[in-house]
Amino acid sequence: MLYRQITSIDVIQIPAPGFNLPESIQFSPDDNIVTYIRAPYQFLSTRQLYAYDLRIDKEFIFSDLKNADEVIETNPSKEEQSRRGRQHLLTTPVTRYQWAKNQTQSMLLITMDNTLYIYYNKEIRLLVDRSDQTSIMDCKLSPDGKLVAYVQNCEIYCISTISSAEPRQLTFDARNCPCKTNGLAEFIAQEEMDRHDGFWWSDDSCFIAFTQVDGSNVPVLRISHLGSEDPDHIDEYRYPFAGKANVHVTVGIIDLRNENNQKQPIIHWVDLSKFKDYYIARVDFFPDNSLALQIENRQQTKLQLYQYDFLNKKPLKLLIEEISELWINLHDLFYTLKKTPTQFIWASERTGYMHLELHDYNSGKLIKILTHGNWVVQRIPDIDEDNSIIYFLANRETPLETHLYSVNYNDDVPKIDRITQESGTHIVYCFNHTHQYCITQWSSIDQYPIIRMLDVKKKEIIKTFDHIKQGVLRTIEQFHLVKPKLFPILNRNNDTLYCALYTPDNEQDRYQTPYPTLVSVYGGPRLQRVANSWSLRSEMRCQRLVEAGYVVLCLDNRGSSNRGVAFESSIRHNMGHIELDDQIDGVQYLIKQGITDEKRVGIFGWSYGGYMSAMALVRASDIFKIGIAGAPVTHWDGYDTHYTERYMGTPEENPYGYETSSIMYHVNNLKGHLMIIHGLIDENVHFRHSARLINALIRANKPYELVIFPNEQHAPRRCDERVYMEERMFEFIRKYL
Repeated sequence: MLYRQITSIDVIQIPAPGFNLPESIQFSPDDNIVTYIRAPYQFLSTRQLYAYDLRIDKEFIFSDLKNADEVIETNPSKEEQSRRGRQHLLTTPVTRYQWAKNQTQSMLLITMDNTLYIYYNKEIRLLVDRSDQTSIMDCKLSPDGKLVAYVQNCEIYCISTISSAEPRQLTFDARNCPCKTNGLAEFIAQEEMDRHDGFWWSDDSCFIAFTQVDGSNVPVLRISHLGSEDPDHIDEYRYPFAGKANVHVTVGIIDLRNENNQKQPIIHWVDLSKFKDYYIARVDFFPDNSLALQIENRQQTKLQLYQYDFLNKKPLKLLIEEISELWINLHDLFYTLKKTPTQFIWASERTGYMHLELHDYNSGKLIKILTHGNWVVQRIPDIDEDNSIIYFLANRETPLETHLYSVNYNDDVPKIDRITQESGTHIVYCFNHTHQYCITQWSSIDQYPIIRMLDVKKKEIIKTFDHIKQGVLRTIEQFHLVKPKLFPILNRNNDTLYCALYTPDNEQDRYQTPYPTLVSVYGGPRLQRVANSWSLRSEMRCQRLVEAGYVVLCLDNRGSSNRGVAFESSIRHNMGHIELDDQIDGVQYLIKQGITDEKRVGIFGWSYGGYMSAMALVRASDIFKIGIAGAPVTHWDGYDTHYTERYMGTPEENPYGYETSSIMYHVNNLKGHLMIIHGLIDENVHFRHSARLINALIRANKPYELVIFPNEQHAPRRCDERVYMEERMFEFIRKYL
């Protein structure tokens, strides 16, 4: 078969080959259809809500709204654009949808271009139209399906789905205060805490808990749009730098039981006056409508779960306190049990690995440990309370694979049962309402992603969605995608590190000659790149480089996720050192195997990977001859509080660590060729990072190459700019390596 040569346009395509898959897959309340968002395979920029009728094996467009294909995004607010970017949401026309949890209500909320539609009684009708051009954000259907809550102009509103009543405003003190928001997660929560919500419904739809964010104590950071035709175009952010002030977050509960829509609802405020410099980590409701509030201290060494009975005006009651000498990793593994309200599910890393536990609701005491071992529980897709079964994803057999398991929390000695069988990475989208079936995605380096329906009890695949499979194959068959080799090595500390290696002669056991080699790096915490997953196979930049005759190495160094606390915490207070040592050990291994030409080694990466690439050139110039640093953090005092202080402490507590972990500290050692890439309006890793590095390079009289994007934020998103970036990177590599 003749394959097409990979170009820069192929490298930038989103999604990557094989991943043009449906998203947000859910069962309908009656379990007869499966709904999902996807784009027609010939028009990947146009997304609609589709449904697949399991009774007749047929797909149809569910959200066939009038002129839906003509919906054009009408300038969403800066806050909404940033929020979507942090959640990796594609925009138009359908951005999200939600079924009501109440199975007796076939109620469906559809969000299109910030316009809300409701599906009810087999009809779709307009619910809210953004007629005044202000963004409607974070729309959520109440569990009973009767109300929709959303944020507009920094205030919370709700509207009935079954009557023609006008939207009702629920909060009133933020609209005219530029420093305050109600119902929106603050920057730190979205970017670093994996909390994208700022309000939550109670199970009975009578209450809404929300965060109120006051940023008045955080100075404004102004970023000028120097590439704009408008010289006055400036973005303002309240960005909390490491060691500096955070925004102040409080929590309130809106009481919706007042039927008189003309009156302001009662708000119960949580008294948090005893806490100093804290984070609101997670907010939930217990089945009795009391609040479940997770509060983390500024040092991130203590996480407390509180129960707050606001209806009976009781004080906060401490249920669980997690304490670590290192740091606390926040998780989404807290689950309340509706049918056993005297118990709840929790997860802890006190053994060194994240594992599930059963706790008593009244006292918070541990009832039993449900999982244990030198492996990590990653996610709970669902809990079957009728049969007391937790379904969870974990890497029990090997860190390179993710499988679906189950455990019965009522068993005296909980037994773990593996459900998915094929080697690789399994993702679970949803369970049906009887918990007999679930929809999964399976992939490996040998297998492109396929979506299937699994009989959980029998552990059998009962259906493969072939119409999705056909669309996926069309994006793959045009390329010869080299299969990376997965293998472990031992670093200088005798730790096992997992590697993925792309080679031009990958089908052979012997290599013709040592190759010029590039390291594709991220290197930071909270991410695992090397796994038995198609995501490695579809790394198109790596594939293009292999096609051009380069070897590419991808290695998960110490500090990366899903390997336990000890492996991850190696970087504490000293970033950019042991991570680089591990990458060097990977390169040295390839040199000893005769695979890599030791005189022709380069490295590239983005964000933390950009930091690693620049560090490689200034700390290991004897190894790395070229480096491409995309949006690099160059000094950790210029990054945000929650992320940086978790690993580095504050600049005041750890001045030497901050100094030696900066790229500028080592800049006099630079010998190779360095390319810096950055967007001028980056709101996450500000261009100031690269500017400070450039100043140091000038003082040290060190050459560098600079590619800037005046109109881009943390990563180029426009097609022409992304193509331009790939072309410049490829030219740089070919020129110097």
